Amino acid sequence: MTAHWQLNRAGLFWLVVAFCVITAMHFDHLPPWINAAGVVVVVWRIQLYRGAWSPPGRLMRFLLMALCVMGLLVEYGKPTGLEPMVALLASTFALKLLEMNSKRDSYLVVFMAFFLSLLLALFDQSIRSALFMAICLLLSTAALIGLHGQGVEYRLWRPLRSASILLLQAVPLMVLMFLVMPRIGALWSVPQNNHSAKTGMSETVSPGDFSKLARSAKLAFRVSFEGEVPPRHQLYWRGLILSNFDGRQWSGAGAQGYGRESLLWWHGEPVPDWNKLVERRSNRVDYEVIIEPTQQAWLFALSTPQPKSRDVALTRDFRLIARRPLAAKTRYRVQSWLDYRLSPDSLTRWRRAVELNIPEGFNPQTVALARQWRSENLDEHTLIRRVLGLYNEQFVYTLEPPPLGKHSVDEFLFASKRGFCEHFASSFVFFMRAASVPARVVVGYQGGEVHPDGYLLVRQYDAHAWAEVWIEGEGWIRVDPTAAVAPERIEGSLADILGEEQEFLADSPLSLVRFRHINWLNNVRLRLESMNYAWARWVLGYDKEQDNILKNWFGDTSPVRIALWLLCVGGAIIGALSWLYLRQSVASRHDELDQLFLRVCRQLEKAGYPRKTGEGPQAYAERVAASRPDIARQVTAINRRYQRMRYGGESLTRLTELRRAVKQFKASKTGA
Repeated sequence: MTAHWQLNRAGLFWLVVAFCVITAMHFDHLPPWINAAGVVVVVWRIQLYRGAWSPPGRLMRFLLMALCVMGLLVEYGKPTGLEPMVALLASTFALKLLEMNSKRDSYLVVFMAFFLSLLLALFDQSIRSALFMAICLLLSTAALIGLHGQGVEYRLWRPLRSASILLLQAVPLMVLMFLVMPRIGALWSVPQNNHSAKTGMSETVSPGDFSKLARSAKLAFRVSFEGEVPPRHQLYWRGLILSNFDGRQWSGAGAQGYGRESLLWWHGEPVPDWNKLVERRSNRVDYEVIIEPTQQAWLFALSTPQPKSRDVALTRDFRLIARRPLAAKTRYRVQSWLDYRLSPDSLTRWRRAVELNIPEGFNPQTVALARQWRSENLDEHTLIRRVLGLYNEQFVYTLEPPPLGKHSVDEFLFASKRGFCEHFASSFVFFMRAASVPARVVVGYQGGEVHPDGYLLVRQYDAHAWAEVWIEGEGWIRVDPTAAVAPERIEGSLADILGEEQEFLADSPLSLVRFRHINWLNNVRLRLESMNYAWARWVLGYDKEQDNILKNWFGDTSPVRIALWLLCVGGAIIGALSWLYLRQSVASRHDELDQLFLRVCRQLEKAGYPRKTGEGPQAYAERVAASRPDIARQVTAINRRYQRMRYGGESLTRLTELRRAVKQFKASKTGA
């Protein structure tokens, strides 16, 4: 360390504690080697303070920096995206903490601590994350206060106490700003790196993909209904429609087959003609969804949805998508009709070709059987029943199906007969297409857990795949081949029928869902879930309610009116702070005035004229002037100025004159 600056004990302690807690909060977002390097930095920093180790030299610092850069390039490849930037900042945070040797360096480390604390919100906006951020901000503030500590060198807890008081004082202003300040929608729209796992399902489906989702108990979304929750067998949450099949993998067909017509309808725009092709009969449900961040743009809704929120669009195949990928919890409202019928004219000739296409050279046994049954002049309903009856013969619904080869449908239907929902949906759609019946795979979620408070919890293990088949005169109808094998999956929960399998919740071994059969643990889980739901709805989703609250408070919420209110509130706050500042300034000047008078008294005491108990300034000055004519003029002038400013109301701006007079005053023991 340099000779002119020494890091005090309190500052170092809280800086190291803040570093440890902040890097621990980012543990899931950082490569393991950065966390290990953080431990080494903490040990090295402590040993530096003790004088046991030497600080890293210039060559060592260069090597450490080069190793960090190389590690990040190896870990992430392209240095773009959120996670590489957070990892770069965390590694810089560690290196700067290690090489810190000036007050400026210490301030930079503290500011990096503040910034990394706030970055937690980009990954998680739960109550837990908010509490962690508050703790990190508290520790960072304590470190900043500790760095300024002089007389409190060994009182380690005083910076934490001062930081707590400061943050508590800021809470009212924070609440006010939260209520009235407009939301910045793009703040959290930071693209995450492709290296990070996108939550939930992907745009493609292969055998085994959904059984992987069953390993996780993570929340997918919450749903609150206006009224009763619909029956479980109607809770099919449509997300993606997959029409292209390459023999192994299903993927979306996009706009293929729709021509130049508009494929999106945004809430608030004129209703397109294709939206009128659906006959919404009855059984309308209104509901609100709070979906977890997925880094994808598609949303989930029940059949024939109508978006009721901004930035949500309805697609030509009646799905919902968001305007941008979901980088944070997103709240949207929907109307759906569970009893509906699509117009028979809604399937175009080109789209029919897309929904009938199968790759050549794959699954010859399935193709042969499908064409044989179709040659018997079976209508679509009879053909569907016969295929579902095939599944009902010795097929097993399991999370641990065997791997499949090139002819995956043949191997599944005629050999293994063991699979999960995607195996049944994929094979069923392929069979129907081979029989010249348009069909497609639909992926999303099915069912969910009804919370005692009345809303629905849908988790990753509720992910499901099913089929939609086009029937002449009726339109698209939903067919779930899984129901033919495991009807309890549709009427119940996957946790109830496959909860004993080893693969179920394998990625969430400590999830409280595993212990739902233990009453007290299940009650704790439901209470925590209620808190998280309230947080997501009323805090994270407050921007949706902000207009209504502002109208109740201020009436018309035009930008001009809101600006005037903010100016008034801001002016009142600035005025109050200015008054407090001026009051404190006057008090400090009065303190200096008394200190100047006491300074003169001390000089006179050394000269042999101590002030008597209870003796006022005027009596004291007269007594000294009578005994010491040589300084009588100075003492009288100083006393007059002091009393005029202290008791006579004279402006304290003349304090400089008194300060100069006191500085020039000299009182010796004997007169001149």
